[in-house]
Amino acid sequence: MLDVMMPEMDGFSVLDRIRENGEMQEISVIMLTSRSREEDIVRALEAGADDFLAKPFNKSELYGRVQQTLQ
Repeated sequence: MLDVMMPEMDGFSVLDRIRENGEMQEISVIMLTSRSREEDIVRALEAGADDFLAKPFNKSELYGRVQQTLQ
């Protein structure tokens, strides 16, 4: 789970570093954000996110997406 909006480095930058690191490339990443513009979703998925979830979200949706990502 990776939030897009963080204080020091945004989630897109963290995702880029994860995907560039050979030892971490296989880690599944679900991006979370209150910014649910289409360009944010596309940017996250193109950067290698496995899924994208806009806030607010309910527990059932989060659980389902985590289960789907882990399969």
